[in-house]
Amino acid sequence: LLIFMAYLGNRWINSYGVIPKPTKEVSLLEGVEVRVFGGKGEKWRVYGSRARLEDNKIFMEDILLQSEETTLTAKSGSVDMDTGEGYLEKNVVLRTKEGVFKTDRAELRLKEGLAYGDGKAVFEDGHNVVEGVGWRVEFKPTKVIINQAKVKLQ
Repeated sequence: LLIFMAYLGNRWINSYGVIPKPTKEVSLLEGVEVRVFGGKGEKWRVYGSRARLEDNKIFMEDILLQSEETTLTAKSGSVDMDTGEGYLEKNVVLRTKEGVFKTDRAELRLKEGLAYGDGKAVFEDGHNVVEGVGWRVEFKPTKVIINQAKVKLQ
């Protein structure tokens, strides 16, 4: 009888599903400052008005990335804190002493000091304007490459 009751108890327990443990942690933050260190030694300070942290990725709103004289801003984006890779989107603006670069979306490799994209891009340095589709920016030293470029001199 004891063995039969143990068998029935085991069947009853196994009939219930196991509740899975969450696979990732999610945290919500406001007024965020994060530092990312690059392979070439440059470091980035990343600021956001609001952020959501999922495992090692941080998703932010109203982003400001700053490295010495280089400033990147965007409405939203994400950075993987381990790899330094991510993206920025919606009104992406890069400001350097050489000029202002604007696009809608940028892919980032912060540890390599690189941003790139295949969308429309505009670079302004005073009176000159360069427009194109597809681009790449290297940060140390600053180098902007725009594909299918059209130059407007004023």
